[in-house]
Amino acid sequence: MLILGCGYCGTWLGQTLHARGWRVFGTTRSAERARALHAAGITPLIVRDPRALPPTLLHSIDAVLDSIPLVGTGDGIRQMQSEWLAYLATHCHRLGWAGYLSTTSVYGDAGGDWVHEASPCHPTSRRGQQRLLAERAWLNSGMPVEIFRLAGIYGPKRNILAKLRSGNYAVVRWDPPHYSNRVHIVDIVAALCTALEHPSPGRILNVADDLPLPHEQYACELASYIGAPAPRILSPQEATKVLSRRALAFFQDSKRIDNARLHTLLPQLHYPTFREGWPSLVHDSEPAGAMTKDMVG
Repeated sequence: MLILGCGYCGTWLGQTLHARGWRVFGTTRSAERARALHAAGITPLIVRDPRALPPTLLHSIDAVLDSIPLVGTGDGIRQMQSEWLAYLATHCHRLGWAGYLSTTSVYGDAGGDWVHEASPCHPTSRRGQQRLLAERAWLNSGMPVEIFRLAGIYGPKRNILAKLRSGNYAVVRWDPPHYSNRVHIVDIVAALCTALEHPSPGRILNVADDLPLPHEQYACELASYIGAPAPRILSPQEATKVLSRRALAFFQDSKRIDNARLHTLLPQLHYPTFREGWPSLVHDSEPAGAMTKDMVG
């Protein structure tokens, strides 16, 4: 297994596959990150571009997971897959499976309605637009790829607990309420492993738990559970003055993710709602100033 951009999700998957006897390679841009991958049983490859990977390595790869983030900032943020996928397709002669980690933000705003894998994609953010372009690049690459549209990721070291405990966390109260979606990292890894065991090239899969709900309700319940101060409640007008453009875009979109297709692979999620996931988080949270990937869609 080759994991491109081996970050949070990639490391969890790599550790799981390593424990099952796979040899796992992971790309990273930093020596510090490479040491962490090595400690996790993943062979690190320090490269800035997949085209720097030696063809001899790619010839031996059976499976690839693309977890490379978008590059750049603001209006300049962009996907790079369309620039290097041809190189991968040329040299991965043995490839039997590929996966791309996308996001539910490709759907855009659905006004609180349910969306499924065949729903039209009208992303409202630059990030969502670029993720959709990367999806299409992969689907047109000729490789046996599956697309995983991830909801907001949470898990150990990737959650909002420290922000809640700081007393500085803010949420937006909408009328009618705006829905958001989330999924525990353990269920993401379970979905990837099951898809790897039962491949279906071209499959698109929403990866979200069973309970879409307003982010305000999610944050307030979690704060109450851990004994943290209640989040500051902002009106939409206040939010435009207080929140970053990225954070505001996250709060503005409203949709409920249909995960029926996910349940054909995973009849029972480990954490069907965030309430079952709380105990796995309470002793392990991220630094209060870090950006949370819980804000994905």
